[in-house]
Amino acid sequence: MKKIEIFGRYSVKITAGYILLSIGFPFFFFGGPGYHAERSFKTAWDLGHILFFFLATWLYLHHSGHHEGRRQSWPAIFRILFAVLCVGIVIELIQQVIDGRIGDCGDVYRDVLGSLAALSFAEMLPGSGRIRILVVCAVVGLLLFAVWPVYRSLNDELVARKQFPVLADFETPFEQTRFNDIRQVQREQRIVRHGRYALRVQLSTAHYSGISLFYFPHDWRGYKTMHFSVYNPGKDILPLHCRIHDSLHSRHGMRYDDRFHKLFDLQPGWNDCIVQLDDVRTAPKTRFMDMAHIENFAIFVVRQQRPRTIYLDYLLLD
Repeated sequence: MKKIEIFGRYSVKITAGYILLSIGFPFFFFGGPGYHAERSFKTAWDLGHILFFFLATWLYLHHSGHHEGRRQSWPAIFRILFAVLCVGIVIELIQQVIDGRIGDCGDVYRDVLGSLAALSFAEMLPGSGRIRILVVCAVVGLLLFAVWPVYRSLNDELVARKQFPVLADFETPFEQTRFNDIRQVQREQRIVRHGRYALRVQLSTAHYSGISLFYFPHDWRGYKTMHFSVYNPGKDILPLHCRIHDSLHSRHGMRYDDRFHKLFDLQPGWNDCIVQLDDVRTAPKTRFMDMAHIENFAIFVVRQQRPRTIYLDYLLLD
């Protein structure tokens, strides 16, 4: 009776594993977070690759006769990981064909990490006890590193809700991740308008060069103005464009006359910029801006002859 009971519980695990794989597999090609989805949703979604291939590898080991605790040779381990690598690459290629996604090497890495985690926790890695412990510790470290973006996103989303109507003041360590391309930005202590930190923004000579605030509380109803400060370290005037649009903008063809646009001529030094939100509301030509669902705030320059740097600080609604 005891053996039958244990077998029954094990069969439930196998069945549950197949059910989870069947549910999860279509999401490789359909669904998923949208372009403006919350960072925490995007980063948590990426962890699905680890879970899927952890389960897939565990089920493969069960059905191929590799029992938990039975050591395998390194060639056998590498064959499994190589197979997962190939499957991951094929999935990324199919995604490009189905919905035009760009292949993500990070997803392939997470596929292999999930498989390696299954092999490690099933105690199938070869070598001495010390080597196995080191490998398992390394895998745990990689898993924690993979989970880190989820924690960082959740932490800053909570901070953003508490800060509102301040949209960004850069006093907390993750606020720069609210912008679309964090490679262009860096927190700065030397040149600051408010508090201890500002954001250094590197601008290029591309036709349009700038940054967009993607992740922030989107309901701007009840506020009259938006304020932000920009420091121009140059000696000449720098034309800086500002644009704001709502979630309906994409449905109207992303047209220029369907969003708010304003040009600021930045003088050398600090410039305190003000946007009247009533002008934002009435900016679209054929409708009113949906102030409950503001989706994007961007600042950018156009066709600069040389790379420029600006400093951004204290974005808030009033």
